[in-house]
Amino acid sequence: MKKVNLILLAMATLVIAPSLGLAQDVTVKGYYRSDGTYVRPHIRSSPDSSISNNYGPSTNSYQLMNPRSRDYDRDGTPNYLDSDSDNDGYFDNNDSNPYGFNN
Repeated sequence: MKKVNLILLAMATLVIAPSLGLAQDVTVKGYYRSDGTYVRPHIRSSPDSSISNNYGPSTNSYQLMNPRSRDYDRDGTPNYLDSDSDNDGYFDNNDSNPYGFNN
């Protein structure tokens, strides 16, 4: 019985472990845009089809390099875990302005 449990554990580890590496942070090096604007180095969430797991905008230099600390609505839940980052009652995936900006 122990041998069967060990085999099942090993198989589960082989299946789950590779998927954990898919949602990695992405480090972006500083660069110049075509209009001459410099973009500072920063860390962003890995691109995917979901809006709700993004870090959101940084408001200071600390947040620029520590995106998991960003909490736009200051409710204690970081943006990447908060399904309504601006507390307007709309889930970020259905919100045209998930961080409350008027564009």
